[in-house]
Amino acid sequence: MEHYRENSISTAAIVVMGSIILGRFTGFLRETVLSWKVGLSWVQDAYVAAFTVPDLVFVLLVGGTISAALVPFLSGKVEKGEEKDGWLAASSFINVISLIMAVICAFGIIFADRIIPAVAPGFAGSSPQTMELAVKLSRILFPSVFFIMMAGICNGVLNSYKKFTAAALGPSIYNLGCTLSIYLFADTDPQSMTKASVFVTLSAFGYFLIQLMFSARKFRYYRPVLNLADEGFRKLFGQAVPSLLNSATVQLNTVISTAFVSLSAAEGSLAAFRNANTLWQMPHGIFAVGIGTAVLPTLSGKYATGGFKEYRTLLMKSLTSVLFFAIPSAAGFLILREQLVRAVFKWGGRFTEENVPFVAEILAFFCIAMITHSTVTIMNRAFYAAQDTRTPLVAGIISVILNLALGYVFCMYTGLGAAGMALSYSLVSFVNSVLLLLLMGKRLKGINGGELMNFIFKAALSAVIMGAVLLGIRETLPYPSGKALQLAYLALEIVAGCVVYLIMMLILRSQEAIYLVNNIRQRLKM
Repeated sequence: MEHYRENSISTAAIVVMGSIILGRFTGFLRETVLSWKVGLSWVQDAYVAAFTVPDLVFVLLVGGTISAALVPFLSGKVEKGEEKDGWLAASSFINVISLIMAVICAFGIIFADRIIPAVAPGFAGSSPQTMELAVKLSRILFPSVFFIMMAGICNGVLNSYKKFTAAALGPSIYNLGCTLSIYLFADTDPQSMTKASVFVTLSAFGYFLIQLMFSARKFRYYRPVLNLADEGFRKLFGQAVPSLLNSATVQLNTVISTAFVSLSAAEGSLAAFRNANTLWQMPHGIFAVGIGTAVLPTLSGKYATGGFKEYRTLLMKSLTSVLFFAIPSAAGFLILREQLVRAVFKWGGRFTEENVPFVAEILAFFCIAMITHSTVTIMNRAFYAAQDTRTPLVAGIISVILNLALGYVFCMYTGLGAAGMALSYSLVSFVNSVLLLLLMGKRLKGINGGELMNFIFKAALSAVIMGAVLLGIRETLPYPSGKALQLAYLALEIVAGCVVYLIMMLILRSQEAIYLVNNIRQRLKM
């Protein structure tokens, strides 16, 4: 039975990661088309600033309440056979969150001219036209947040029932809609960007309708009620508020980064920062978010039924599985940063060769975060599964204070510019990950730290050797000039790096590598 459960989690993780790969690919396509159409220009700076606040609200209510509160609560009720009772509380919770989001979106539209100057203060003095366009675009994009949140609720319900495929495929549909909107309408002309933003919002509405269609059957116990006195609702809401505040700390870090980057004198700094951020989020989204999403309902069920030993074992396996991919990804991105930027964003148009080093420098400082933020993602979900949303909140508050201090120092007293905020983010993420590990160890009276450090040593050593091989390829084979050959060259390096890393981990007898190889063999026989 335990073997069956492990395979079920692995299958779920593969499904989610596969869907996330598709989602990230379509996300890259969206960002590539955006850079191709408008370049690292003041128009893209305005678009990035305009999207910051709606995105902040979305992550607060979707990441902070659905992932952290609704999914563990509802999946726990389903595991214990109390599905109908769980939906009584979940219905009121969903209705309250939807009303709150509607009010926030209305306020965002009305007060955009006061919100954007707080998010991007550098535009007020240096680029009034950028500020004006950002305010206009923000008002257009705010309604999209409501539709994406409603789709997020549908996805949260699907995840609670361990129906991961439909939930994970939805973002790809949304990204394709956005990509088409940007391709057809976006340009350096502000009016064209306005039209593109309208169709981005319409894409969000289509995303919601599709996810509602997939999840409609799971809403059979949903009721349009607001029973605020219900005990289950109060428990659920009590878990949601700290997790919402924790998500607020994450998004405050984004706002802090946006504000400091906007003070940079270089035009296109916000756009370059967004491009680099999009790149490093690729492996993080595939592995950390993928595995975390797949394992959360099972972790919640184990904790809810008192299986604390299984909970601890599954947590450690999830953490080492994520780091198995995150550590070599960080090393590879650091060495191949310019080639990756060139491959993803430079397709002619207005993104030029001169833009490549600008984005690549920022990406280099984000590489640490691939490892540390992946750890934070898994540990946050571990606390959420234990229905403890307060501990991640404490760690999040510390991260905001630290990010504010480091960001001020790096951007005001060094020449790092936008790269300084990437470095600040990575250092803050490192502190956050260590803090969460220590607090979880105290909670569980140990999480087998020796096993974790042994694994990290093996993975780090293998990643160093992989990096040396990649540098050797660069010295041996000249870098080509044509786009097709550049892509083939990059593919060769990635394949070679993956093979070397996997061989080294097998030599070092890493259980994660052995399990991966055996899993591949089993699936090839099917």
